[in-house]
Amino acid sequence: MELSPHRPTLCPALDAYQPFDPAHLADPYPLWESAQREAPVFYVESAGFWAVTGYREVLQVTHDTDTFTSRDSLNFKPVPAQLRSRLPLGFPQGYPSLINTDPPDHSRLRRAANQAFTPGKVNLRVPEITQIADDLIDTFIARGRVDIVAHFAVPLPVRVISRIIGVEPHAYADFQRWSDDAFLMSNPVLPDADLLRCATSMAELAEYLQARVAERREEPGDDLLSDLLSKEGETLAVEQIISIAAQTLIGGNVTTTDLIGNALLVLLSDPARWDSVVAAPDTIPQVIEEVLRVKSAVRGLFRTTTRATELGGVQIPARATVWVVFAAANHDLSVFPRPGVFDPDRANLNSHLSFGRGAHFCIGAPLARAEAKIALERLAARLPGLALVEQQQLTYPASPISQGVDRLELTWN
Repeated sequence: MELSPHRPTLCPALDAYQPFDPAHLADPYPLWESAQREAPVFYVESAGFWAVTGYREVLQVTHDTDTFTSRDSLNFKPVPAQLRSRLPLGFPQGYPSLINTDPPDHSRLRRAANQAFTPGKVNLRVPEITQIADDLIDTFIARGRVDIVAHFAVPLPVRVISRIIGVEPHAYADFQRWSDDAFLMSNPVLPDADLLRCATSMAELAEYLQARVAERREEPGDDLLSDLLSKEGETLAVEQIISIAAQTLIGGNVTTTDLIGNALLVLLSDPARWDSVVAAPDTIPQVIEEVLRVKSAVRGLFRTTTRATELGGVQIPARATVWVVFAAANHDLSVFPRPGVFDPDRANLNSHLSFGRGAHFCIGAPLARAEAKIALERLAARLPGLALVEQQQLTYPASPISQGVDRLELTWN
């Protein structure tokens, strides 16, 4: 029997830590702040990984890809053999691509994909994103009440990223389902029945993208898939093209959905905050940065140690899974005074880690910021009387990556 690397901490709550308990998912910050005081790096017995919650320790991990590799970041639980054999190219999360490679391979792949997400390219899409936002508001503005996640925060980024990649609009519902299941697959204690469902979704996504790649070979368009195919055989293999498209599709909608939903929850929890946005929409960029810090859309990502190492005064063995908790680091008292207070005027507003750091800094950060900014601008302009429905039960997905509310009921005059 293999011995557990767990050693009791000075904080009993950490020793009994259940990262996917619904109460913790709803408000993880008190426990994470305790961890930063007592043990910023600690072993999570219930899940079998090491949690890194301190700001400085998170930075150390993100800048040391030699010790903390991303190679296994998407293979936390094995895909059932009967599904793996179904695909001639395997599953997209197993292909070498942006999220599961390290420099120098990562740098080469990043250069190939980055052209669609530069600030200049994103600025060109502002009118299109604004039109999508207004079209969505038109569908519910007369109702007086809506689940803003389902009817706005979900479809807006799905439609935007679908157009960027070059995939059909009629598959929007499938994109969302595939994306949600991809994030759930990162849960190391996911029940087998849920794992099978999620793996089936990944098979469907791989098959869908393989078909779209075949179409673009015959008829290229003005989209990311066509751009990537222009490099096939030169710098990219077909598996990498499919993987970049899959990761862009998944990461480009779920995290932005969560950012928009979290922003509305944070702002409307104190009506004065929303009134301030309505009165001064020019402050929205700063508001978004503080939302990213105070309630990050991304809880964390995984790394694997290539060798035994010390982090935060703790010895971590080789081949250990490390959960890098960006959302916790954003509440580190040593970096952000009064971390639980929403303050868009912070002097170090842009020091948050919600888009990561180092080689794996989020390639879609300019697009996510633009979509969130436009979303808040259009809602403030057209529905200034927004308010939270009282006494609604908020739930969050049991994912170590995603941190967004599942639904959010709003009303307005």
